[in-house]
Formats: sequence, structure tokens, C-alpha cells
Amino acid sequence: MTLASLSAAVLGSNTAASASGTRIIRLSKVKVGGSHAFTHTNGRPALLFRTKTGVFAYQTECTHNGGLVEYLAAGKLMVCPVHNASFDPFASGKVVKGPDGFAASTIRSLPSIKVKIAGAWIVTG
Repeated sequence: MTLASLSAAVLGSNTAASASGTRIIRLSKVKVGGSHAFTHTNGRPALLFRTKTGVFAYQTECTHNGGLVEYLAAGKLMVCPVHNASFDPFASGKVVKGPDGFAASTIRSLPSIKVKIAGAWIVTG
């Protein structure tokens, strides 16, 4: 057992690195249909989603001007409060509406982050 895994076992750390990726959160803490904000290992803010079929995640920095997008569950969209660009997390993070005054085609989809379920954890990878 490595020091990191021993520490994680004793302290319950949810960021311990393992062979299957870096732990983000226990699977039981994110209900089906739920989401969880976290900081990716690259230091960028991110949001993961759990569905009946698995998990997926995106960086939450708007591709237009770097504002932090927020998930609006009622509309099932991720929206940047700076210039109102919106993204569909259930369609590969694609742009639904461009920033105010710009066409959707002027910005990129949200960058996806590889995440997966590994035992009792959601991990990067």
C-alpha cells in the first residue's frame, strides 16, 4: 500500500490518485440525474454529471471569454452569466446559443473531461 492510498483510506480523501485515475467523489454522493462541481487535476473548474448510463464531465470555463458557466437544471443547460452563451451538457457540451451579439458558430463546445466509475468512486480517466 502506498502512502497516498493509506492516507486516502485513513482520511477518506476523495482526491487520492489510484491506478484507475484520480478520485473525484464517491459514487453514492452523486445521485442519478445529479451533478457535482470539482477542480480537475489540471487546476480548472469542472462539473460532472451522473446519468442512468454513467458519468461525464466538462470544464466550466466559457470558450468565449473564460467566464464560469453555471448549470441551470430547470433548462438542462450550462450558461455563462457574462455574455449568456449556453451549452448543452447532454449533447457533448455543444453550443446552443452564442454570446450576446455573436452566432453560436463563433465559439467552441465546452471541453470534455474523461471521467469514469471505478468501484465506489467517480475518477478521472
